[in-house]
Amino acid sequence: MKQLNMMLNACCAFDIRHDPIVMAFSCIANGFEANCLAGYSRICRILLAENKSLAQYLHDMLAYGKHEFIEKCAAPTEQQKRAVEFDIAVIRRLAEYSSEKLKEQMSDRCSADVIKLLPDYEQGTFDYTADYFLDFAAKNGSGIFARYRAFTFDGAELLPIENTDAITLSDLKNYEVQRRQIVENTECFINGKPAQNVLLYGDRGTGKSSTVKALLREYPQLCMIEVSKNDVEHLPKLYSMLKGRNKYFIIFIDDLTFTENDDRYNALKAALEGSLAARPENILIYATTNRRKIIKETTAERLRDEVSPTDAVDESMSLADRFGLFVTFGKPNKEVYLDIVRQIAADRNIELPEEQLYAAAERFAIRRSGRSPRIARQFVDWLQGRLELGLEI
Repeated sequence: MKQLNMMLNACCAFDIRHDPIVMAFSCIANGFEANCLAGYSRICRILLAENKSLAQYLHDMLAYGKHEFIEKCAAPTEQQKRAVEFDIAVIRRLAEYSSEKLKEQMSDRCSADVIKLLPDYEQGTFDYTADYFLDFAAKNGSGIFARYRAFTFDGAELLPIENTDAITLSDLKNYEVQRRQIVENTECFINGKPAQNVLLYGDRGTGKSSTVKALLREYPQLCMIEVSKNDVEHLPKLYSMLKGRNKYFIIFIDDLTFTENDDRYNALKAALEGSLAARPENILIYATTNRRKIIKETTAERLRDEVSPTDAVDESMSLADRFGLFVTFGKPNKEVYLDIVRQIAADRNIELPEEQLYAAAERFAIRRSGRSPRIARQFVDWLQGRLELGLEI
């Protein structure tokens, strides 16, 4: 076991020396009774808590860990491949340690009575090759990009999102023309063809944000990063983090508005178009707004502060103009609203006379002071709950 521990320290393709289970094996290889028991306890605690076999844990450590060497081996040289093969051979030997075999290794330093009381873990089978991990890294990268597809950016680092919105394009009703433009633009993007940054403009609740989020479920090769408008000045840093990765990223900025004299406005303009540093080809920006003119301003302010009102209007519109695709989501009329209600209710297998369904939907919209796809979905949620509980509608 001490020889295996030395070989683990010699691994260079995968950065595993600080992995908690690898460190626990090192404690068992080199330690006395207390260290052996602590190391074995750590291995069991991690594997049992994550409900993984040792082989599955080691796979995930190699596939999803941050390994800069592997990321740079898109077309590995013979020497690089040999380095990967060495590491995999070492990990394969590590995976051979069942809980019984590990206890046996500890028997010369630990009390037999104590060893009998120790829990067991599942060993599993580690039958992966160097080519498997090289191919995996070429397609998925390493670290958080290999494990996750959705992130938030706080201006300094990417934070993965484990549970993303379950909305799909098929859940969204009507607005087919608008969604088709966005879908076709996205398909051009993920196929390496010229594509545009997109601004989705329209009334609240018309499905702008939901359309963007649904793209993540539709296209497995797509990643999405949500950026607050407060952090748009840090987009150049985000660009440098994503540039050159073998993935397609949509940066999603929701509810885009700025006040006058806001430095972030010019920062976003430069990030879209106008900066010396070009936007990487594997990145697009999709943003939503409820305002045609993204700078909030009053006519009085514009006339007071600007020599030419036309110049002020042009400046207010200049950010919107830098999005190559401008898609408008208008507020639905009564007929469209009720049709959206009907389609969502049909998806939920809600059987209710159409006249009764529409009357209830209209009453709900009146109480909410307007009609929109969001109101339609909220109504059907409300309706479904009451029907399932046998309550009056």
